[in-house]
Amino acid sequence: MKSPIESPLTVSYFLTEIPFIKREAKIYADESGYLFVQYSGEVQVQKSFHPDALTELLKLIPVMKYIYDENGKKLKNQYELKDIDPHKVIEYLNRFGVVGISDIEFRNEVIMGRDLPALTRNTGLHINYAKKLYKGKTLDPKFLTRLKAIYDGEEVPYSRVKRILEDLAKSARLYLNLLEDPSFKNGEVLSLTDKNRKRIVSAWYRSGGAFEDSEDPADPRFNLREEWTAPAKKISPLALAESALSDFALVMNKHLSLITKSVVTTQGVRSFNLQNTGLETAFSAYLVNALRDRKVKRVCVECGSVFLPIRVKEENKYCGDSCNKKVRNRTYRAKKKVSASTAGKKTTPKARKEKK
Repeated sequence: MKSPIESPLTVSYFLTEIPFIKREAKIYADESGYLFVQYSGEVQVQKSFHPDALTELLKLIPVMKYIYDENGKKLKNQYELKDIDPHKVIEYLNRFGVVGISDIEFRNEVIMGRDLPALTRNTGLHINYAKKLYKGKTLDPKFLTRLKAIYDGEEVPYSRVKRILEDLAKSARLYLNLLEDPSFKNGEVLSLTDKNRKRIVSAWYRSGGAFEDSEDPADPRFNLREEWTAPAKKISPLALAESALSDFALVMNKHLSLITKSVVTTQGVRSFNLQNTGLETAFSAYLVNALRDRKVKRVCVECGSVFLPIRVKEENKYCGDSCNKKVRNRTYRAKKKVSASTAGKKTTPKARKEKK
């Protein structure tokens, strides 16, 4: 009897809908150059994750562009990836939910680790600016209030919000890329074929950004013959793919830890978890369930975006309400224009009689 083939990526169990919170988000920079996102106002509990959050996140990540030399030749392993627009990040947070508060361990680490290395690591502040916050070994009390706000879940370093969004985008694109493999899509065991390795690597090591052309696995011109190597030294595509899958699992498990660690709970624990569950937790649960169920993907007929529909139906043609509304409005205007042009051509019975 043959041993069953083991998949390199498996999901242990199904996660139920995870409620998370939404609050008003604003971005600030203090005199030290520290950039942070501040949450304020009423806490709005979102009972379920909406797939628009996935589609819009992939739009938020800039497109990966190639770099060419003076002769127009594409430079190998050199790409241009523009940074995410911070103001668009804030728009995304205000539309879909809080990001960056679910990691309780990080929040505890911030308030406990006040030395220079910990401060730069946790806040993303440049070391030259961070040094100015100390008088001897004592941290400036003003900046200490910033760390206390992180601990309380009222603020999050912008660098951390950006990293979480990039990780979620990479995770979503990795799953969407795998759905290009018919075997995986049909529920069979994931196999690390040459093409699947490239699908995984291209998703994970490009910060979640799409490619301009044939290096995007969704493109029919996807080239298998081009050698994939790490920028610094040559690493086999298999090793890169296996590393990417391990990183994907770490990201998902980290964002879900607030929920998965609470198998036996009390009312107080459930209340605490709800007040500290951000969009990244619900996003991860949705993606893990999609992976488990091989949730199909669609391409929006209006904007061309790839999306995962809430329910698999033929009428799932649009990535979200925005595109659906655009089409409805355009159709309405077209019908109104036709009605207006034909209105003058209508004739009365008397007119038709005279015409005869």
